[in-house]
Amino acid sequence: MASKFWTALSALMIGGLVVACGTPGSAGTDTSDVVKVAIIPPSSGALAQFGSDAADAWQFAVDEVNASGGVAGRQIELVRIDTDATPATTVRAAREAVTQQGARFIGAVMTSTENGALNAQLPGLNALSFNGLGKDDALTGKDCNANAFRTTQSTTMDMNALAASLADLPGDKWAIQAVDYSTGHTSAEIFKEAAAKAGKTVVLEQYAPLNTTEFGSYISKIVASDADALFAVEFGADGIAFVNQAAQFNLADRFETVLGFNMVSEPLFDALGDKILGYYNNIGYDVNGENALNTKFVTDWAAKHGEQPYTVVVDNYLAAQALFEGIEKANSADPADVSAALNDLTFDSIVGEVTMRGGDHQLIRPSYLAKVVKDGNGALAFEKVKASAGADIIPPVDPACVL
Repeated sequence: MASKFWTALSALMIGGLVVACGTPGSAGTDTSDVVKVAIIPPSSGALAQFGSDAADAWQFAVDEVNASGGVAGRQIELVRIDTDATPATTVRAAREAVTQQGARFIGAVMTSTENGALNAQLPGLNALSFNGLGKDDALTGKDCNANAFRTTQSTTMDMNALAASLADLPGDKWAIQAVDYSTGHTSAEIFKEAAAKAGKTVVLEQYAPLNTTEFGSYISKIVASDADALFAVEFGADGIAFVNQAAQFNLADRFETVLGFNMVSEPLFDALGDKILGYYNNIGYDVNGENALNTKFVTDWAAKHGEQPYTVVVDNYLAAQALFEGIEKANSADPADVSAALNDLTFDSIVGEVTMRGGDHQLIRPSYLAKVVKDGNGALAFEKVKASAGADIIPPVDPACVL
């Protein structure tokens, strides 16, 4: 499960392609009593568990809102069509959901690559998409789309949250170990800029190809660099291999700080064990967030599913919540009306007060730095170290984004 989880997260983090821009169709009055939302999760392969959790999150949100009377007097109905997480299959599923089953809103599409391919088709389908996990910056940058809304943080937002804490982390001489891919290089550039501002020195910067299984030569160079802190950007099975092999070299004992970017997460705790104790990592959601909506959500989710929610669940629930807020504000289920209502809309959510930025349809929300510790029961857990407000970490709207 751990290897599949991180292989899946790699796809979510680094997938991307060029998409076309467009605008929602002409506004019209929608007076139907039922709003159909297509969810298109993967049901096979490494992403299957993600797909199941995303679908559960949407169903939970729908059941919750329908039980309270619906949205703007309308009940929500989910139309589920499973996919294999390939762009072509996902686009076909979306077309079927819209043209044959009457859906006008789409969620639970997992990877950035799928979201990019879908976005290009949305104007022709007169449908809106709510992206809950594809983080590629281009989706709200040069490849933005008027019919697409993102509720998860972008890669740059998460990295900016880490950078904001760098001055407070122990260690003056840093080594960078990153994946040789766009996300790895982007993360390293942001880190180097933050390090310079914090008076830190980068003594080693190296990149391993995606799908590296043997990190011995890289670890040897890290040891030889005389670094006293490490910034690591290794995803999926690569991250698991790096952490395990680093432990064989007792690498963590050489450092005052090990800072990972999406390298460890709750589903990996059992697999990696105490070797990651003391590691720092970014997290997109604070399960202990002290607002009434989140407290109720965590309690109700745990009662139904027997465990606390994690990022995939939270970001897809939040995507559903954003859609419902748009319908409520518009008092309409017409895609054009909902799109217009969402532009610069601020609303209270399970992650606090958030705003859907009209310039690129990126949700402005917080991100966090956390440390792996033992909880009161002796199990590994994240302890929040620093919260970064969404307004502090979101980059300006990319001039290349034209909605």
